[in-house]
Amino acid sequence: MKYRKLAALLRQAGFIPRPGKGDHEMWRNGSTSVVITKTREVSPKVTRDALNAIEKVKGHE
Repeated sequence: MKYRKLAALLRQAGFIPRPGKGDHEMWRNGSTSVVITKTREVSPKVTRDALNAIEKVKGHE
């Protein structure tokens, strides 16, 4: 998945980005957080983790 699309989905779910080391970013929404790599194409594992975090947050709303 493209970084821009994943970042937009995280923002829509209420996640707030925080810089990490190098090209990493920590996205947090309450007690749920996910680390993504700021690259053109985000790896499938990181994408899956981020989408699971979004579902977890939506389930608590």
